[in-house]
Amino acid sequence: MRIFNSAYAHGVLTVYHCERHTSLATVSIPPSKMSLNFVVPPPKIEDREYVKPYLCGSGPADIWPSVYEAYARKVTTPMCEEHFHVLDDIRSGLQYVFQTKSKLVLAISGAGHAAMEAVITNLVAPGETLLVACRGMWDERAIEVAKRFGINVEVTRTPLHSTFSHEHLENELKRLRPTALCITHGDSSTGNVQKMQGLGDICHKYGTLLIVDTVVSLGGVPFLTDEWGIDGVFASTQKALSGPAGISPVAFSARAEEKINNRKHEPPFYFDIKMLAKQWNCYGNTRLYHHTMSPPLLHALRACIKELVSQTLEKSWARHATTLAHFHKRLQEMSVTFYVPIPEERLPTVTTLVLPEGYDYTEFCDYMRAKHNILIYGGVGPTAGKILRIGTMGMNATIEMADILADAISDTLKALNKSQHYS
Repeated sequence: MRIFNSAYAHGVLTVYHCERHTSLATVSIPPSKMSLNFVVPPPKIEDREYVKPYLCGSGPADIWPSVYEAYARKVTTPMCEEHFHVLDDIRSGLQYVFQTKSKLVLAISGAGHAAMEAVITNLVAPGETLLVACRGMWDERAIEVAKRFGINVEVTRTPLHSTFSHEHLENELKRLRPTALCITHGDSSTGNVQKMQGLGDICHKYGTLLIVDTVVSLGGVPFLTDEWGIDGVFASTQKALSGPAGISPVAFSARAEEKINNRKHEPPFYFDIKMLAKQWNCYGNTRLYHHTMSPPLLHALRACIKELVSQTLEKSWARHATTLAHFHKRLQEMSVTFYVPIPEERLPTVTTLVLPEGYDYTEFCDYMRAKHNILIYGGVGPTAGKILRIGTMGMNATIEMADILADAISDTLKALNKSQHYS
């Protein structure tokens, strides 16, 4: 007999059939014959009042209304036609978003760190060399991921508020001849954006694959995977795509695909791109079951892509740039300082600011939340306690939101002005 469910209460076990959900049998089982030694009582779980703030930190960003609607759609199963259609829509959409003709595009079940681990461990084997160009927290995470997998990690650094010159990176590539170079495009821990044009050609000159983190830049900053020679790229939905966290797009070049197909090592099972490519039907002839993906997250990612497609990449990039320019113009009227000194290197999705002497960064963020219902963040990792991180991305990349933020920052600077304590 196939079982649908069972329930035990007061010494009686009731068994239900799976098709009709009707009771088939009731069997009396004395409690003394069953182990009911509960050591944890049922918890008291009560709903709390919560007023959602504007999500204007370094991510997650506020979610498009259409994404909320998609998130609530009926759940599909891994083996139905609608599920397959959703995967197909996501893959074709990601080719547009990443600007790649590669068929090996899909989404990893997990946050941006999962995508980072998937790309690194599929392209770089234990014992091979990964060069990490480190200028913030996320590069430090890439170092940690690679080391745990037994990869030989070489690190080159630049000051946190700056980016790498191509000459600097080429010197390191020429010296080390690594299997891959990993670099962050937009860094939300420092607020700068790395120039990528031409870097792929430099990497390939030395037989190196180029891996790029676009978690906080994709959709808000120009990024051209094929034109720039990117071999492995990963992103996530909760930043400029204005979706929920938990599902992360990736894409691979033909050069990377060859490395994956001819590899001599095995990456973690959950992140095996060979198997995931079959589940995602990347080549049009497979529907392999690998793991159960989250239907709500798949629907949400599809809706994020649909929003971006309807706007077009060009208009989305322009909207972020226009918002940033207006926001920075307002900030220049205040006593704050930009952490990234060169305007061209400032990330369009996340602005980093240094407060005047005497201000406490945690207190500043707390006041913004309590008085203005706006959530912003202080620094993280190497910038903890040194900067504010303010996001104008995704659906929040508007002149209206820039003005709301600027007015709130101005008010908070006045309210928390402690100059009288330092006189």
